[in-house]
Amino acid sequence: MGDFTGKKSKRKQTEAMNEMNKFVQEKVDEAAGFRGTAQQVADQSRADYANFEFTNPFAGAQNVYAGAQNAYAGLQNQFAGLENMYEGMENRFEDMTVDMRAADFQTQQGQQQRANILQGLRGAAGSSGVAGLAQSLANQGAMQAQQISANISQQERQNQMLAAQEGSRIDMTQRGAGMQLQQMQAAGAQQLQGQQAAGAMAVQQMQMAGADKQQQMIMQGAADVQAAQAQQQATLLGMDYAALAGANQSYQQSLANQMSGMGMKADMYGAQSQNNMFSTLANTAGQVAGGIGAAGGMAAFMSDRRLKKNINLIGKSPSGLNIYSFEYINSKYGEGLFQGVMSDEIPQEAVVNSGEYDMVNYNTLDVEFKQI
Repeated sequence: MGDFTGKKSKRKQTEAMNEMNKFVQEKVDEAAGFRGTAQQVADQSRADYANFEFTNPFAGAQNVYAGAQNAYAGLQNQFAGLENMYEGMENRFEDMTVDMRAADFQTQQGQQQRANILQGLRGAAGSSGVAGLAQSLANQGAMQAQQISANISQQERQNQMLAAQEGSRIDMTQRGAGMQLQQMQAAGAQQLQGQQAAGAMAVQQMQMAGADKQQQMIMQGAADVQAAQAQQQATLLGMDYAALAGANQSYQQSLANQMSGMGMKADMYGAQSQNNMFSTLANTAGQVAGGIGAAGGMAAFMSDRRLKKNINLIGKSPSGLNIYSFEYINSKYGEGLFQGVMSDEIPQEAVVNSGEYDMVNYNTLDVEFKQI
């Protein structure tokens, strides 16, 4: 016969409304728990980021050259003890003597010859004549002997001088060669010492450059690690807040879709009284969707200026925030006149980005969101 009295429709509407109320409450509880957890994670990440201490990795850097010493400080002049090898040379000709043995021999021969001549002529010429002749011969023999002796001595002296000159030449040659050899040895030693000193300096410079490069690499590595840690903290903080915003948007949209579908199911019964009853329930559900999270410790409501109409300033909070009365353009966020703030006029830490439109966490403000 049909449902003339509408009891069957009312009963079905009541069942649908109860089912919707139960579903909405479950979703509200689930959203509150999820968003509460996300809020705790975000708060902890923010605290960790705020407490992150930046330190100077170069504060303890030391001068690697502070203890460097002069590698040439102990070098000595290897030529300091050289002596002049010609210092004490003697003149070989200083003590030369004349050999008189040949002259003495000729003198003795002359004397003997004159004595023989005188003895032979003594009987022929008489005493007086022989004496004069003998004297003359003796004088002549003496002069001749003296001349011969002088010539012999001169030749011997000349021979001695030649021998002395040759000995001096040989001695000078030997000494010159010795000096040349000594100079060559000294030059070689000096060159070797210079090469060793240059090699030691090159090695020291390479070691110092290597130590400096190593210290720069260690310091740069420490700075890069610290920068990476700071970036990691910032990235994690951004991810946590993004997850929180995503949770807000996802659950808000899910609840709106579910409530819209269940409202359509209730409208299928077509009774006017049923529609009136569902209108009241829809208003309540819309307000719950607009303020999702109030049961989880964060009273967040849609407070974007673009969602509101009939906006009027009605007062100021103790901290100086403007308080407005307004209505929602879309009734899914609530019907009637409400009191609250505008998301573009409050501190940004109280703004929750839920997607295209902003929500406001009233727990952080000294303004109460309510229907008036």
